[in-house]
Amino acid sequence: MDLGVKGKVFALVGGTGGMGLDTARLLAAEGAGVALIGRNRETGEPRARAIAEATGSDLRMVVADGTVKGAMDDAIAEVIKHFGRLDGLAVTAGTMQTRKTLLELEDEVWEEYFQVHVMTTVRACRAALPHLLAAGGGTIVNTAAYSIRAQKPPLLGYATMKTAVASLTKNIALTYGAQGVRANTVCPGFIVSETSHAVLKMATDKYDLPPMEAINKAMAEDWKMDVAMKRVGRSSEIADLFAFLLSSRAGYLTGAVINCDGGTQF
Repeated sequence: MDLGVKGKVFALVGGTGGMGLDTARLLAAEGAGVALIGRNRETGEPRARAIAEATGSDLRMVVADGTVKGAMDDAIAEVIKHFGRLDGLAVTAGTMQTRKTLLELEDEVWEEYFQVHVMTTVRACRAALPHLLAAGGGTIVNTAAYSIRAQKPPLLGYATMKTAVASLTKNIALTYGAQGVRANTVCPGFIVSETSHAVLKMATDKYDLPPMEAINKAMAEDWKMDVAMKRVGRSSEIADLFAFLLSSRAGYLTGAVINCDGGTQF
């Protein structure tokens, strides 16, 4: 399917690994220009070069930390300077820092969650929106989690902040829809990627099985996740959804909160 993104430019915050990097591969293969925005130049630049060489598209690594005020403004300005335009933004940054319940979560941990998940997304969207509006419209895809609809005691901090991300994105869709901006939220389930070395090794060591078989067993037995497809997801599968939502193929889809979790039971 032609996504209609050839010649367009997308900024991917958290694009140097996991689902963000897989989304970059898809967009680049379709002829889009892509900026990978991340904190680690040593990781990001070689990956950007590899995709550029494989696809012939223009990829650029931009170093920025979304928890730092002004960093996203500078990063998007660098994207505009290099590419001359911006057609879409995806924010995939934000990991699950710790597993604690309410009485265990200190203020410092709440603040870390807030900066990593909420403010990184806020700052990226705030920096990108003026350029999307000036161009007559564009697309935004932010990342929440299936757990915003399936509360679990030790995921309180994570799920709370991801709920805020979904709310932010819905508000952007409502506020700027008439000006041509679409904004959607993806809620992944249990996803593994090329960066999931630690969790794969843990499962492999415990169950003495090949990595994907081991992680599927751990999902069911250790984390008690009842998933209809009986397996974890792959970051490339989430990337398919991201690329579609960023593209003109999703032209009438906005304000959606979409689970992509293999049928995880709540």
